[in-house]
Amino acid sequence: MMSQYSTGLSSVTNGSATVTGTNTLWLANVTAGDSFTVAGDGVMYDVASVDSDTQITLSVNYAGTTASGAVYAIGTGFTVPDSFPEMSQGDIETATIFTRAMRKIQGRFTGLVSKISGKADQATTYTETEVDGLLNTKADQANTYTETEVDNLLNAKASLSGATFSGPIGIGITPNGVLNNGKSLALGDSDTGIRQNGDGVLEIISNSETVVTIYKASGITGKNLSGTNTGDGALAIGAGQTWQNVTSSRGKNITYTNTTGKPIQVFIGFDPNGASVLTINGSAFPINDSPMGIVSFIVPNSNTYKLSDWGNAYTTKWLELR
Repeated sequence: MMSQYSTGLSSVTNGSATVTGTNTLWLANVTAGDSFTVAGDGVMYDVASVDSDTQITLSVNYAGTTASGAVYAIGTGFTVPDSFPEMSQGDIETATIFTRAMRKIQGRFTGLVSKISGKADQATTYTETEVDGLLNTKADQANTYTETEVDNLLNAKASLSGATFSGPIGIGITPNGVLNNGKSLALGDSDTGIRQNGDGVLEIISNSETVVTIYKASGITGKNLSGTNTGDGALAIGAGQTWQNVTSSRGKNITYTNTTGKPIQVFIGFDPNGASVLTINGSAFPINDSPMGIVSFIVPNSNTYKLSDWGNAYTTKWLELR
């Protein structure tokens, strides 16, 4: 079987991609991608299109000498799937065809060597995507794999024993915000987790905000349940508080509000001289007549408190632990 079509003659013009034929039947015998050459020229050109039985267009302009009625050949036989040009008995310009085939083979071989060499150095670091690609080739669990095959896939990654991570770690999420550094661990939420923030300092982060800090030297600090104060036992009565004499700034029938951010304890000594009422956050507590009244109570944060009476009572002492 002939691998060339060479019926008729051709005319070519230097600098033009158009080839004209005489007594040619190119529509039925030539297709785009075939190779055109003029006898004695030693150069092959790819056919870009077959325009008619007597005209084809090359992929580049003809670089040889202008000629009319020239013997030509169009290579129509190629290997599958590599598309190397084939030769048959009686073909012309066989040296040109052979050279073109060898150049294609060399190009394929060079590309293959480059790919192999790129992975030959075991000191190379491979990305997760590259490792996934290697493992995905073995994704069919119906197959059985040898120990050597598994070792070859896993050896590209360093053993985690004794390994050091140089970036943030995320469990189920990509670290973000204050956790996007080399000393953090994000847990399920990109801005919630744990980070090391200085020598001996460990922080628990929630929505990019520090809620607990652990110090090697001084212990733990963190927000209380109201989210306003810090310190161990922030909600306990007496922690960080002192008794204060506020007699001069307190009086009967006046409503006061605890704005300290934590509970306070109040101690009042007074001469009732009649019935009195203690009101805490709107709830009234009557105090019976007695020669001397003493009352002590706790006022939660943001609650109000007031001492009222219906006689001529007067306060002798008003103390607050705040």
